[in-house]
Amino acid sequence: MQGSIKIIVFLSLSILLLTTTAFSQNEKRSNESQTIVLIHGLFQNSHSWTKWKSYFEEKGFKVYTPSYPYHEGDPKFLNGNVDSNLINLDFRQVLDYMTAFIDSLPEKPIIIGHSIGGLVAQKLVEAEKASMAILLAPANPRGISVLDWKYIRSNFRMVNPFKRRDRVCRPPMKWFRYTFFNTISDSSARIEHSNYFVPESRVIAKSSTKKGLEIDFSKPHVPMLFVSGENDNDLPSSLIRKNYRAYKDKKSIKQYYEFPGKSHYIVGEPGWEEVTDYINKWIEKNMQKN
Repeated sequence: MQGSIKIIVFLSLSILLLTTTAFSQNEKRSNESQTIVLIHGLFQNSHSWTKWKSYFEEKGFKVYTPSYPYHEGDPKFLNGNVDSNLINLDFRQVLDYMTAFIDSLPEKPIIIGHSIGGLVAQKLVEAEKASMAILLAPANPRGISVLDWKYIRSNFRMVNPFKRRDRVCRPPMKWFRYTFFNTISDSSARIEHSNYFVPESRVIAKSSTKKGLEIDFSKPHVPMLFVSGENDNDLPSSLIRKNYRAYKDKKSIKQYYEFPGKSHYIVGEPGWEEVTDYINKWIEKNMQKN
């Protein structure tokens, strides 16, 4: 009889200990942002984040993947059905849309932005809309540039003053092979392009560095991680480092990391899990500091 009582007492204490530990962990997590907003870059939409969304949801986050105005839908459908409003979509409209979206959330999210989505994330950090930010090969803000042939060759198509502005931008596959798909095979590139890429406004990139859209690099900010790819032909590592180094507040947390072998298609190319794993660990580390 006494043996049975001892077993019951032992089991009760074990359950209490496990419950207390779980409650403590949940209580700790409740004080941290459990929301992630993934912001895509040019020529893409929410579909480009499919794997990333699943990854971070499995880690316990609530994940949102808003598309820019006139970008929502299956890429294959959008390639055959372009909204006429897309032609005039500019950076300010994209930023205002994302700001309104984030304002609708119950808490300040962790923002992960790719390419021009990274620049949107920088502006959102400046506006104090984020709990922390991860910038994947972010497009350069006004005043940040480099003399790099790869950068010029890749981006001139978007800012070329001689290109017609009454049409959406549909670069040839040769351009995508150089700018996005320089680390994968031709066959893989065609599949990725078909599944995840959409027509784009020529105005977004050109308007993103207009006067009035500068970043206040002296302002204190939440933790920021700048990520570049060693083989990025579109926004090379030298540009990302210059963007990262521009932030001057010594008390604010910032970090730079360059992924070996990665291209501008760092979100979708093989090995994307290395990137998400690194980011997840960085988020956990900086949640403790923030």
